[in-house]
Amino acid sequence: MRNTVANKIIEYAKKDSNLYLISGDAGLGVWDGFRVDHPHQYINPGVNEALCVGMAAGMALRGHKVVYYNIAPFVVMRPYEQVRNDICYQELPVILVGTGSGLTYAPAGMTHYAIEDIALARTMPNLDVFSPADPIEAALCFEYAYKSDKPSYIRVPKAGEPKIHKNENFDISEPQTMCDGRDVLIISHSAMVEESMLAAKTLEEEGISAKVVSMPMINSSHPKIDELLRFEGKIFVVEEHYASGGLGTVLSEKTDKKIHKIALPSEFVHAIGNRDYMRMHYGIDSDSIAVKIKDALNG
Repeated sequence: MRNTVANKIIEYAKKDSNLYLISGDAGLGVWDGFRVDHPHQYINPGVNEALCVGMAAGMALRGHKVVYYNIAPFVVMRPYEQVRNDICYQELPVILVGTGSGLTYAPAGMTHYAIEDIALARTMPNLDVFSPADPIEAALCFEYAYKSDKPSYIRVPKAGEPKIHKNENFDISEPQTMCDGRDVLIISHSAMVEESMLAAKTLEEEGISAKVVSMPMINSSHPKIDELLRFEGKIFVVEEHYASGGLGTVLSEKTDKKIHKIALPSEFVHAIGNRDYMRMHYGIDSDSIAVKIKDALNG
């Protein structure tokens, strides 16, 4: 998904000389061609995240469309004050792109994990927050953000995620049904949508019909969300993020129904291993998801 967003930035920069990319000393290989082809639209201030965000805000005030690209912890968390005061407070349409969402950078450790970024980002009243599930959603998220007059934050993993959508053109603010079911509803985002779909197949083999929905725009106010939350069976939210402050919390604020959260516990991550190991360790791999749903149904 990282490459999909990068390619979209390059595509739009070719058509729009007013589009500028600020890269905070990350993804240098990704931008080699861009630096050569569009030298006046590329800025790398180095390891200075606060400066990057402040610069993006200043350029946006001058009428430029600006993308700030870095690994996710250095997009929202480290320069939080600048995102808050310089971009969001002034309602500037800067696009923040954070790569390595969730536990993507395992085993790099806590400094490189983005498992509370949604909780922070959604406190900004006017910041649209996107967490796409596949390259198709990632492309649509960028297109939406580019056309928007509001600030945006797009968080993406970078593990060569496959396309899971058949349709390539839809409303990214609308929840997307990936597979239908009648017994339980699983709502997810980012790479956990694929894990949820695998869990749904496991549940189906055991006679449990699971509906899986991708919600790429975390703080969307689309009317179909309210309709979705009227689902008669149990509702589960699966995410590679802390249970507190993520999509599960967002949806809990929209309904009186119990939302069952399958997510990371609110504790610092000390386990060491690759991403697959970390998912199993914290019970958010497809097999663990299926077990937790069965336990909830039997409880």
